[in-house]
Amino acid sequence: MKAHILIVEDEALLYKNLCNVLEKENYSVDKFTPSVEEALSRINMKRPDLILLDIQLEGQLSGLDLGEILNTNYHIPFIYITGLDDDQTFYEGLNTEHELFIVKTKPRLNPKDIIRAVQTILKKKETKIAQLKNGVMGLVMYLDEMKETGSEKITKVPIKFSDIGYFTVKPFINDNGEVEELKSNYVWFLTQKKEHFFIRSSLSEILSVVPHYFVRINESYIVNITPNILTGNINNSRISILNQTLTISNRYKKEVKRRFEAFYK
Repeated sequence: MKAHILIVEDEALLYKNLCNVLEKENYSVDKFTPSVEEALSRINMKRPDLILLDIQLEGQLSGLDLGEILNTNYHIPFIYITGLDDDQTFYEGLNTEHELFIVKTKPRLNPKDIIRAVQTILKKKETKIAQLKNGVMGLVMYLDEMKETGSEKITKVPIKFSDIGYFTVKPFINDNGEVEELKSNYVWFLTQKKEHFFIRSSLSEILSVVPHYFVRINESYIVNITPNILTGNINNSRISILNQTLTISNRYKKEVKRRFEAFYK
C-alpha cells in the first residue's frame, strides 16, 4: 500500500471522486472529513502523509485555519483544492506554506494533474529524512567525526520510534560528562535506555515523519506521549518524559491539550 492521504472536503461528491482517483493508484484514503475538528481528530488517530484541503468547510474554522495549524504544529504537506479563485484567498494561503494551490472550477479537476502533484510532493517528503518504517537511524557521533573512526566501528543504530523519549536541539552531556552545545543542523534524541543519538535534520523535518504520538511542546523539544514514555502531565504547563520535567510553551499548549484528549480518551 502506498501513502495514506486525508481529504478535508465538505462536498461528499467531490470527496468521492478524489477518493476514487487516489485509490486507483493504490493510495490509502481516510474517511469523509468535512470540518477542521474532524480533520484534527483523524490526524491524531492516523497521521496522513499528505492532505488535500478545501478552504470552505463545515463549522466556524476554514481550510486556511487548518493550513496554519498543519504548518505550525504538524508539518504535514498539504494541497489546497478550492473553488475560491480571488487574490485575497490565494495570498492568505501562501502564508500557510502550502505545497500547491489548485482551483477546482477551472474548468474541472484533471485526475492526472492531481496524481502527479501527489506523487511529486510525496517524493520530496521521502528525501527529507533518512527513516525506517518504524523508526530512524541514530548516529552515534557527528558525521564529520565518523571519518576518523575505524571501518569496523558501528556508527549508525536503528531505533524504533516507540523507544524514543524525545527529540531536542538543547545542549547534551557528552562522553566526558560535560555539557556540550549541539552542532547546527543536528538534533539529538534520548531512548528509554537513556542512550542518546544524533540525527542530521531539524525538528520541523522530524515532526513531519514521526508517528501521531509525538507532539512538539516548545521550540526545543518533540516528545513521545505514550504510556511507556510519559511519566505525567503537570497542570498542562509541564510534562514529565522519562522522569525529566519539560515546559510546555504557550504557543503549543492548545495542540498538546488536543493531542492528549485524542490519545487518552
